[in-house]
Amino acid sequence: MTQKYTFTHQNGKKEEVDLCNKYYANLKSSKVLGILITVVILIVNTILKLSIVLLVKWVGEDTQSKQLTSITNGVFYAQFFNTGLLLTLVNANMTEHKPGFLTQFFNSGDFYDYFPLWYSNVGKTIVQTMFINSIKPYIELAVTSNLPKVLRMMDNSNPYKTKKTSIA
Repeated sequence: MTQKYTFTHQNGKKEEVDLCNKYYANLKSSKVLGILITVVILIVNTILKLSIVLLVKWVGEDTQSKQLTSITNGVFYAQFFNTGLLLTLVNANMTEHKPGFLTQFFNSGDFYDYFPLWYSNVGKTIVQTMFINSIKPYIELAVTSNLPKVLRMMDNSNPYKTKKTSIA
């Protein structure tokens, strides 16, 4: 049996709401939003990585090792800011701090400190993103190494007959 609740709007209109269905709908939408935030962070991290690689190659370095060092450092700092700091600052409420640069921009968040609710909301998203970022290189390696084999199999089952006009 479901529990009904009579809700009165500001204009005086009364509405009967099923509490359990409302709770589960809100729970489902919050989980979907949390996953979407993680996906958006991963997409932005991928775009940042590709942009930094292209910029460093465009700028050029004296040696290959300096170029790889610049790429690694740039990608690390960009993803660290995007994954950890930005998400923490957006959810921070800094109205208790002295007026300064951060107080002007980051004062509408819900969390004044690291409460247990912060860990279940913001911390969970950061950990999800870090976990996916840690296994993403292995997934990319598996896809890029197996994609040519799959494409060859899709071309034709007979290795001596192909629809391609060149080896490449």
